[in-house]
Amino acid sequence: MATATATATAWAMAPTHRADARDGDGDAEGVGAMTPLMTVTERTPIGMKHWKFHDCPSTIGASSDAEAVAAYDAHDFRSDVVGGGDDVEAQCGDTATYSRDGTLFACANGDTVEVYDASVEPFALAATLDGLPGASALNFSPSKTYLAIYQKQTSTGASKDTKNMTIWNITGLTTNRAPPRKVYEVFQRQFLKAEWPYFQFSDDDSTAVRCVSNEIQIIRPAEGFDRHARLRVPSVAVAKISHGSTPRVACFVPEVKGAPGSVRIYELAQHTEEGVVENPTPVARKSFFRVTEVDLMWAPDGSAVLILGSSEVDATNKSYYGESCLHYLKADGSFEGAVPLNKEGPVHDAQWSPCSDEFGVVYGYMPAKATIYKAAQCEPKYELGAGPHNTLRWNPFGRFVALAGFGNLPGDVKFFQKMKDGKYKPIGSTRASCSVTLEWSPDGRRLLTSTIAPRLNVDNGWKIWRYNGDLLLHEERAKIYEATWRPVPDGTYEDRPISPASKRVESQGGAVLTNASEATKGAYRPPHAAKTAYRPPHATSGSGNFSLAKASEEDMKAGKFKAAGAKEPAKADAGVPGAGAQLSAAAAKNAKKRAAKKRAASAAAALEKL
Repeated sequence: MATATATATAWAMAPTHRADARDGDGDAEGVGAMTPLMTVTERTPIGMKHWKFHDCPSTIGASSDAEAVAAYDAHDFRSDVVGGGDDVEAQCGDTATYSRDGTLFACANGDTVEVYDASVEPFALAATLDGLPGASALNFSPSKTYLAIYQKQTSTGASKDTKNMTIWNITGLTTNRAPPRKVYEVFQRQFLKAEWPYFQFSDDDSTAVRCVSNEIQIIRPAEGFDRHARLRVPSVAVAKISHGSTPRVACFVPEVKGAPGSVRIYELAQHTEEGVVENPTPVARKSFFRVTEVDLMWAPDGSAVLILGSSEVDATNKSYYGESCLHYLKADGSFEGAVPLNKEGPVHDAQWSPCSDEFGVVYGYMPAKATIYKAAQCEPKYELGAGPHNTLRWNPFGRFVALAGFGNLPGDVKFFQKMKDGKYKPIGSTRASCSVTLEWSPDGRRLLTSTIAPRLNVDNGWKIWRYNGDLLLHEERAKIYEATWRPVPDGTYEDRPISPASKRVESQGGAVLTNASEATKGAYRPPHAAKTAYRPPHATSGSGNFSLAKASEEDMKAGKFKAAGAKEPAKADAGVPGAGAQLSAAAAKNAKKRAAKKRAASAAAALEKL
C-alpha cells in the first residue's frame, strides 16, 4: 500500500503551456497566453491514470486541421498509476471522483480513501482516511466543504452493524492541511447509483437535503447534521435539490390507491426550524398517471425542472419496453404541463442547455427526432433532424450540440453550432462505433467517447474528437472501467465559435475535406466518369450498414419546428406546359363574363346583317 501511495504522487507535469499566436482551431490568441492543459482520467484494473497533453501542444499552433490531427498522432502522453499492486482489483477500488472545480481528487484504495490536492503538480496526497473497507461511492459537496463516502455492507466491506454512510469535513485540506473530521454517520441499507448522492448540498454548502422513508430531511450543516427540519411527504420516492442562490427541492410521489403520482417543489428557505412539518405546502406541483419512476432534471439556474417519467408497462400495448413521458414544471408554479412532442414513441434523452434558456429532447420511434425547446414557454423552436439517435449533449457554453446514437445503434454523431439568430447549423458528423459514454471537454472544443467494461468487454478504450467530428486521438485498452475529463474552475475557458473553414465536407470518394475551397475544386475527373459510385438496389446507406432507423433526406434536415401533420403550402398549378400561368378563381370568372359578353355582341351583329 505504501508503494502504491508513493507511485500516486510520483509524476510531475506543468499545468499550463504557452500558446502560439493562433491555435489549432484557427482563432487568434494573444502571444504568450497561458492555456491550461486537458486531462483525461481513466480507471483500469491496474489503477487510476491521469493523461495530460504535453510536449506536443495539442491542436494549438497547428496551421490546418490536417496538421492538428497529425499532432495528436505524435502526442507524447505521460501518466502514472494511482493504486495498483498484486491484488489489483482490490487496490484499484470501485470509484474515484473530482471536486466540481477539479482541485481535489479522491479515490478508493483498498480499505482507505485517499484525497489529493489536484491544484498542484504533481498531485499532493492531502489526506488518507483509514478504516473504510468496501468504499464504493464518493462525492464532494459543491464548495468542497464535505466529502460523502458510502461503504458496501459485504463480507469484505463494512459489517452490518457499522454505519456505512459517513460525512467528512475537509475544509482544511487545501488551506492549513488540517486532517478531515467525521461529522456524521448513518446506516444506508439500500444503494442505487441513480439516487447517489444521498446527501445533496446547495451550491454554497449551507443546506443539505436527504430523502428517507415518508419524509425529506432539510439539514443546516453549520448547526449539525443531526438537527434538521423533517417534511412529512408520505410515500416519497426520490428528491433532488436545485442549483442557484435560492435552492429548492423537487420530490416524486408515486401513485397510491388510485391517486395520481405527482412531483412537488418545496422552498427550503421556508423550513428553517428543527422538527416535523406535517402536510407541507408545495410552491409548485404536477400530477400524472401511469408513471412509476422519474428522472428529475433541474435547469442550471434552478428556474424549472424537467420530469422524465417512465413505466414498465405500456397501457396501449404498443411497446414491450413500457412507456415514457416528459413534463415541464416551473419552480415558482407559474407553469406546468407536458412537453409537446410531435412523434409517437419513447423519450430517449432530455438535456438542459448550460445557459438555462433552452433544452433539447430526443424522442420517438426510430428514426428518432431531436427538437430544441424554448425554456421560458416550453415551446418547440428548432429541429435537428431525424435519425438513429438516442443521446444529446451540450458543450459547457451551450454553443455546440452533439447528437448521437449508442447502444444498439450504429454510433453516428452529428455536431451543430448555435448561430446568433437562434438557428442550429450542422458543422460535421462522424461515427463512434461501440461507444458507451459521451462527454464534452471543459473548453467546449473536444469530445470524449469511451468503450468501457462491464458494458462492453471488447474493443475497450477512448477517443477524442474535434467539435466538427475530426478524430484526434484513439487510445486502446485491454480493459477500462471509466474515462472522464478532469473538471476545471469556472471561467478558465472562454466561449468561442467554430474556426473559419472548419466545417467537414464529405467528398465523393468518402474522404473528409476540411477546407471549403478544397471541396469545391476537388480532384480531376475524366468526362466519362460517373458522378457517383455504383450502389446496388438493396443498399441502405453509404456505410453499407443496415439500419431500420434510416430516415428520409427531408426528415434528416435541420430546420424550424413543424407541428405534427403540418403540410407545406400548396403550390399553384402550373397548368398545361406552354399554356402560361393559371388564373385565379376571380380572374377566371371575370374572363368568362367577358367572353360571354363578346359572344353575345358577335351574335347580335350577325342578326343585324340578316
